[in-house]
Amino acid sequence: MSFNRRRFLVSSTQLPIALWVTGASAQCIDEEEMSDSVRGMRESLEYTDVASNPQQVCGGCSFFHAGGAKGCGNCEVLSGPVNIKGHCVSWTKRA
Repeated sequence: MSFNRRRFLVSSTQLPIALWVTGASAQCIDEEEMSDSVRGMRESLEYTDVASNPQQVCGGCSFFHAGGAKGCGNCEVLSGPVNIKGHCVSWTKRA
């Protein structure tokens, strides 16, 4: 397969557009309203609103419970709202 500049440019813009359209980066909690302990817990567990591995999103974690705003749920470990497409280092596959 030869290098095709046009194909590269089109494919390199698809993921950011898809994330924007689906709202994958939507925040489920206002960071300004987070207590220092909640902020510290999220930092120590390396929580992010968008998982780098689509196989390990919060929605597939045993600690996740659906509910709340669209695209959000609650996490037992983080004791609060998380993005369904988020991830942290405590991720455990749902049985």
